[in-house]
Amino acid sequence: MEEMRFWVQRVFVQFGSRWEPAVDVCEDDEAYYIIVEVAGVDEQDLEVEYQPNGTLVVRGVRRPPMTGAVQCLVLEIPYGPFERRIPLPSAINADGIVAEYRSGLLQIRVPKRIPSGRPRLVQINP
Repeated sequence: MEEMRFWVQRVFVQFGSRWEPAVDVCEDDEAYYIIVEVAGVDEQDLEVEYQPNGTLVVRGVRRPPMTGAVQCLVLEIPYGPFERRIPLPSAINADGIVAEYRSGLLQIRVPKRIPSGRPRLVQINP
């Protein structure tokens, strides 16, 4: 049975299975913070898109580090393309979304839209 599991995993990984990275969503008074665990994904293989329907989409590809004639005996790390769709509230500032990739984590800051009538300090640049 274990040998059959091994072969199923091998075929699943070799043919570009889809997988979903873990995601944390947090917030404070000013922004939402989305943290996506994408260890082993190259920065140039990541894409973040905000869609007009209020969804943040994170796409990418994790490529296997071993290629060629190497035979893997155990395959537990998912490889291939992935996509995560994260619905956001409508009261956000889409133009202010920023993303940073560091230590295998994609960190996205989505600023909240400040309701009119609420005081807001504006930074003065020298």
